[in-house]
Amino acid sequence: MSTNKLISIILTLLTLTTTWMYRAPLIASLQWFSNLDAVTVSIRGYGLWGPAILFVLFILQVFIAFIPGQALMVASGFVYGFTGGTLITWISLVVGGQAAFWLARYYGRPFAEKWVSAPVLDRWDRSSAGQGIGFYVITLVMPFFPNDAMCYVAGLGNMSARRFLIANIIGRGIASLLTVIVGAYSKQIPGLLWIAVIFFIILGIIGWIAARKYAKV
Repeated sequence: MSTNKLISIILTLLTLTTTWMYRAPLIASLQWFSNLDAVTVSIRGYGLWGPAILFVLFILQVFIAFIPGQALMVASGFVYGFTGGTLITWISLVVGGQAAFWLARYYGRPFAEKWVSAPVLDRWDRSSAGQGIGFYVITLVMPFFPNDAMCYVAGLGNMSARRFLIANIIGRGIASLLTVIVGAYSKQIPGLLWIAVIFFIILGIIGWIAARKYAKV
């Protein structure tokens, strides 16, 4: 048995053991993430550290699937307003996306498969072949696309770091604006909230159709 394989087995066993030992707080964390009010109250409770906590959570959600990025975006807008929430969300998601891109590029497919399933990587690697900035902007914005997974796909592909950074900034910026506005103006301007909801539904339908199209490539 090779050393690398032995290390992988040991790390897997340690991970499983740790997960079992701390299953109660992990379950509590899952319940916390699914409760927008609880997330909002907690963030406010951190005071000046709130933006830093959000920053870390936004980066982690690029790697850990169960952290709901959309809920955090809405909470960010609700707590810090449209401008503050957008800046926190935008910067955090861009940093997280670039980290995933560079880690996938440096460590390759084995690293990416620790966070994204092999079938998803295969499917979107084929779909992204020969695509440019516009394709990645769409996949980072549209619902039904594996937004965070596309950072790994780009890192494993041939797209330059500069071009992906442009796509990441534009795509995450649009996604942040569209989501943070729901939390920022949910109480002050109900009409705007309904417009945002309707827009999200339309965007979701378009994203679903586009995702199915690209998934078949």
